[in-house]
Amino acid sequence: MSTNSVGPFPALAVGRVPDAALAPNRRKIIVRGIIGIAVVVVAWFVFHRSSGVQPAPAPPAPTALVKTAPLQSVPLSDYLTAFGVVSPGLDVAISFPRAGQVSRLLVIPGQRVTRGTPLVTLTSDPNAQLAYAQAMSAVNFAQGELRRNQELFALQLATQSQVDAARKALVDAEAMLATQRVLGGAVGTATVTAPFDGVVDSVSVAQGDRIQPGAVIMQIGHTDVLRVRLGIEPTDAQLVRVGVPVTINQLDDSTKSVSVTITESHGLVNPMTQLIDAVAMVPFVRASFLVPGMHVRAMIRVGQHSGLAVPRSAVLTDANGAYVFQVLASKAHRVNVTQGIETQGMIAISGPLDPKLPIVVLGNYELQDGMPVREGAR
Repeated sequence: MSTNSVGPFPALAVGRVPDAALAPNRRKIIVRGIIGIAVVVVAWFVFHRSSGVQPAPAPPAPTALVKTAPLQSVPLSDYLTAFGVVSPGLDVAISFPRAGQVSRLLVIPGQRVTRGTPLVTLTSDPNAQLAYAQAMSAVNFAQGELRRNQELFALQLATQSQVDAARKALVDAEAMLATQRVLGGAVGTATVTAPFDGVVDSVSVAQGDRIQPGAVIMQIGHTDVLRVRLGIEPTDAQLVRVGVPVTINQLDDSTKSVSVTITESHGLVNPMTQLIDAVAMVPFVRASFLVPGMHVRAMIRVGQHSGLAVPRSAVLTDANGAYVFQVLASKAHRVNVTQGIETQGMIAISGPLDPKLPIVVLGNYELQDGMPVREGAR
């Protein structure tokens, strides 16, 4: 075996690699191959495992449980709103038939009284008492004259004409006495009482005043029937006629109401209110919540027409106004409406409504425009 050498260095074999030099490279190649195969196997396994799992289905869209009702066309009444004040039904003037002086005033304006309640004590006028005493004396004298003339006539000392004259004088004296008795001369003091249940509207005298015969002492109004005076705008006065139905409500409590009719319709403008007065008489037994002096609201029915109406629960309100939901193809659709009069739990509405589609009456608070709905019992 030949060798070549250059200088002092030993010669290397040409054309052959030693086995010791190839061993590390082989190990690296083998390791890299194993890693590659493992990566391919894992990738294949992951791919095939993932391709076999189906994706989870999307959750169904939420639906709301509601109750619907058909949109109804019903007869609706046209109402006119008016305000008024309650007063006693019929005022009666209390007077004294004879002259006198008010010695005691027993009531004040606004006081409730019952039949027989003392109102005022009057002392008869002294002149009336004197006239009564004179009339009484005249009667006694006339009676004595008649007896004497009858005795003389029996003795034939007087004529029939004299007896008749004495009898006439007695009749005249008795008539005068009766008149003075009516005028109060026979009574030193008298108490005037209430002739019926009512309320004292006004008092025209003061304690110590002297009054003339027949002078009005006070006004008492009946409370068994109350008078409600309503103010109507002149432009609406032609709509309010006698016999028109009216519902009167308490201002602070609309649940307290009474239904009556208009009994008076005036034709002149009240100079104090610049309105035309209409009057409704209300029996107290039907409206015990009404008190004279109270202000009330009245709904006067002036006409009737047909219109769309829904239950009160179907109408909602927000910042944009009133609205309802109609159902089309199992979806709720919002419709903005205008509210009208509410009667017997139904409220009139108007707007771009489809009369063929039902209205949501329950469950509408949770709805949004276009939300799926299902109908069922709630």
